[in-house]
Amino acid sequence: MNFTSASGQHGVPENGGDKVVPHPPQLSPADRETVLRTAAQWVAAFVGGPATGNVPPLPQEVGSLPVWGVFVSLKRGEKLRACCGWLGESITLGTALRSAAELSAKHDLRFPPIRPEELPDLTVEVWLLWGLETVTEKGEARIQAVEIGRHGLMISRGQSSGLLLPGVATEHGFDARTFLEHVCLKAGLPRSAWLEADTELKRFEGFALRAAVRDFGDDASGITHSSSATGPGRGDVKRLAALARNNLGALAFGAVPTWYAPNLYDGQVQGLVLTIKTADQGERVLEAGRVLPAAEIPLQATLADLIKTALSGLESVRQDPQSVSALRVGLTVLRNPRRLGTGPTCDLTDFDPQTHALCVVWEDRWALAFDPQAGKEAVLRQALARLRCAAAEEAAIWRLDCLGTEPRIELGNVRLPLAGASVRRPAVAGRFYPEDPKELNEALQSMLPKDRGNEKWAGALVPHAGWIYSGKLAAQVFARIKFPSKVLIFGPKHVPQGSDWAVAPHRTWALPGLSLHSDPELAQRIAECVPPFEADAVAHAAEHCIEVQLPIVARLAPASQVIGLVLREGTYDMLCQAADALAKLLESLPELPLLVVSTDMHHYSDDATTRKLDAAAIAALRNLDSRQLWDTVRQRGVKMCGYRPVVLVMETLRRLGKLHRCEPVGYATSADASGDTREVVGYAGLLWN
Repeated sequence: MNFTSASGQHGVPENGGDKVVPHPPQLSPADRETVLRTAAQWVAAFVGGPATGNVPPLPQEVGSLPVWGVFVSLKRGEKLRACCGWLGESITLGTALRSAAELSAKHDLRFPPIRPEELPDLTVEVWLLWGLETVTEKGEARIQAVEIGRHGLMISRGQSSGLLLPGVATEHGFDARTFLEHVCLKAGLPRSAWLEADTELKRFEGFALRAAVRDFGDDASGITHSSSATGPGRGDVKRLAALARNNLGALAFGAVPTWYAPNLYDGQVQGLVLTIKTADQGERVLEAGRVLPAAEIPLQATLADLIKTALSGLESVRQDPQSVSALRVGLTVLRNPRRLGTGPTCDLTDFDPQTHALCVVWEDRWALAFDPQAGKEAVLRQALARLRCAAAEEAAIWRLDCLGTEPRIELGNVRLPLAGASVRRPAVAGRFYPEDPKELNEALQSMLPKDRGNEKWAGALVPHAGWIYSGKLAAQVFARIKFPSKVLIFGPKHVPQGSDWAVAPHRTWALPGLSLHSDPELAQRIAECVPPFEADAVAHAAEHCIEVQLPIVARLAPASQVIGLVLREGTYDMLCQAADALAKLLESLPELPLLVVSTDMHHYSDDATTRKLDAAAIAALRNLDSRQLWDTVRQRGVKMCGYRPVVLVMETLRRLGKLHRCEPVGYATSADASGDTREVVGYAGLLWN
């Protein structure tokens, strides 16, 4: 749930006391219906935009009742459409209800504003809150202080804060512990933050009133019907496409474009796609788009930006001005977003491929598919495939009205994998390890132990921070190993660029005064046989977790070929499926490669907390239990960047019959090198056989 304080800023109100409005507002059945009716009317008024004076106020005896807070939630079926609230130390029901209704109608930043045509399908839910009090119990005792169905929770630590209404726990079947964990996640804190003494926990009470907006008839819906804004017509889109073509030609010839046409539609939309094709063959030359289903963009200004972007793209493929003027330009306008759910199993009932496009969104990525000739599920598969996201189950699925000149669209802001150069140049030399070859050699000499091991190990875990912090521990692990001819180093993907699961396709790793060979043929086989891995140089161009290990390997095993693999996101089941495919591929090789995980342990807590959390994760590693590691990391909030690569490697080793023993090599935190115990990173080294 989103909520807004009396100051108008998202967050917990600073003036909230330990006891605010200790008793619930006393409402008769008629009063409750009046509150719901007024909430629906306020929402409709703010959606339609007429003078809000059309909404009669709550009766004085109801509107003046004191509350600690009011939330207005709007749902379509079981799917949340908007939810915002107004909190304050001394507010009245009438004031809070009006403010919460406006916020939900127009300002829930997770969703686009409510549109008039949606109102008949929405349910309005009004939460009335009271009795905010501090939970004085500490640690595990806080579980007993939370009564599911009665209490909502508010948590804060430092600048982080979050709130969950009482209904969240009942709707999702949470017990008290799970409810406490989820309010921590809402605040952006670790799941286990509620256990810590410096985390402030408060509880409050509330009850909800619910009704369908249509139950109030014209009182709620009639306000907005006459004022519903009209969108562009097909003629507008065709004329805007012609304007875009003229402006593209003007820019190519150095003439002055006409960026604004006052006689054409220029309202707010959720997306535009500019399609450029050859005039004779109709072959697509370039597509540029901007799609924001949860926001609004101005049509003509956005079109101008896309034209400039398109011209840059055309110049990059050496189109001359004369050929630019011969191109055909198409335009697609996307409006009226409706969220259908998440992932491949979302509800497509209200999606019509003839008139709608599907947009899938995950974090800052989006992909769009419009194909009237395909079935609903096929269009969804197209969009998800174009998103190229390992966390497809978490992607938000939006339906958008699609009006345009093009028979089919498939577009996204995610670059396709690139093979790149055959030599991967160093990206973090001089920052994570010495850039000068002489200094690098001296650092290796000081880090590596005099006594070297000669035992064949199937897998290893090493840290990947700067060498001054963790290089010695990584060197100690590698020095124990008798290296095979090939080494696969897995790590977490820290950079946003490139494929989520990426195999480095390079032939050579260049290093200061050193180099290592890779095996691009095996890398390609992994990309082909182990989904969702892809051969992609972009993901590895600036990544440090593989590179920091390479000089150590080059010193100890210069003849070994090293393949780098990074991954981001993915469920436990996905990792196990990848382990199945990877183990099958590795079994076909003449010699099993060494599997190395490059990961740091917990990040940025104090030294004592870090050691405590890391001890729990290391216990799972020593138990050879990847599921225990997964649950420990996620439930206890261990910020271990590479826990997914660890699961993949452990499960691959298990399938290869090589996961029977774990031998710890060492543990440290950054405080051991810096002396600063306030915010540290943990480092572990271990070996598997």
